[in-house]
Amino acid sequence: MGWWAFDALFSKKLTSRSPITFSSINAAASLWNKKGALLIASSALLVSLSNSLVHSLKPPIPTSQLLFLKAGIGFILCLPWLSRYWVAIRQTPNKHWHTQKIIIGAIGNACWLKALQELPLADATTLSLASALLTTLGAALFFGERLRFITLIALILGGIGVILTLAPSLSIFSWLTILPLMSAACYSASSLFVKKVSIIDTTYVTLFYLLGGMALLSAPFALVSWIPLTLIDSAKIITIAGLYCVVQWALIHAYAHAHAGYLAPFKFIRFPLAMLIGSFWFGEILSFHVIIGGILILGACLLIQYTRHDPSYLLRTQNDLSKKS
Repeated sequence: MGWWAFDALFSKKLTSRSPITFSSINAAASLWNKKGALLIASSALLVSLSNSLVHSLKPPIPTSQLLFLKAGIGFILCLPWLSRYWVAIRQTPNKHWHTQKIIIGAIGNACWLKALQELPLADATTLSLASALLTTLGAALFFGERLRFITLIALILGGIGVILTLAPSLSIFSWLTILPLMSAACYSASSLFVKKVSIIDTTYVTLFYLLGGMALLSAPFALVSWIPLTLIDSAKIITIAGLYCVVQWALIHAYAHAHAGYLAPFKFIRFPLAMLIGSFWFGEILSFHVIIGGILILGACLLIQYTRHDPSYLLRTQNDLSKKS
C-alpha cells in the first residue's frame, strides 16, 4: 500500500491528487478495522484489571471521590504528554461537543463505579455489555454505517448470551441494575461523540478535555463526601487512574478511525474475563448458564472478527472526491 494511504489514515488528509481507488481504500480501512479491534481487545484486558481493583476497594468510598481521583490523577499523569498539543486543544471548534462528552462521560463513570462496588463483578460486566449493541445501533442511525446480516446475527448471539447469564442471578433484579445499564448508554453515546469530534480533533485533544473536564465536574461532589483513604486503597486508585488513561487513549484512537459497528462486539471480551476474575479472585460462583452465555458471546466476537466489513470514513471521503472530480 502506497505512502498516501498511510498519510490518509494518520493525518486524515485526502486530496484529489492522491491515487485513490476503491480497492486501496478498502484495504486501508480494513487495516484500521483490525488495528482498532486489537486496541479494543487490549483495552478490555486493562479494563478488567481496573474493574477488579475497584471491586476490591474497601467500602464505603464515595463514588464522587473515586471519580474525582480517577480522572484527576489520570489528567496529571497525562498532562506532560498532552501539553504538547496545547495549540490544538485551545483552538478546537468542538468545545461544545467536548462539554457534552464530559457530562455524559462523568455520569457513565459514576454509575459504573457504583455498580462495581455494589454488584458482583460478572453481573455488572454483563449488563454493561449492552453498550456494544447501543453503539452499533447508534453508528447505523447517526453515521450511516451499514449493518450486514452476519453482523446482526453475531450481535443477536451476543445478546442471547447476555440474557442467559442473567437467568440464574437473583441479585441482578434490583434497582442497582439500572446503574450499569445507564453506564452502558452513556458509554455508547460517548463513543459516538468521539466519531463526531475526530473529524477535526486528534486523540490527544479529546483525552485532555475528557479527563480534565470530569475532574472539574466531580470535584465539588468529592469534596463534600471526602473520606480518608488507606495506603493500599490509595495505591489501587493511582493504578486505576493510570489504566484509565491508557484505556481511554486506546478507545478514542480506535473509534476515531475504525468502523464503529465492527469494533462494538469486541467489548464482549470483557465478560469472560470478568467471570474468570470473579471466580478465582473474589470467589464468586459461576453457573452453567453463565458459562454457556460466555461461550455465545465469544462466538459472536469471533464471527465478527473473521467477517469482512465496509470501509470506514475513508470510503465516504472517496465518494465525495469522486463527485467533485
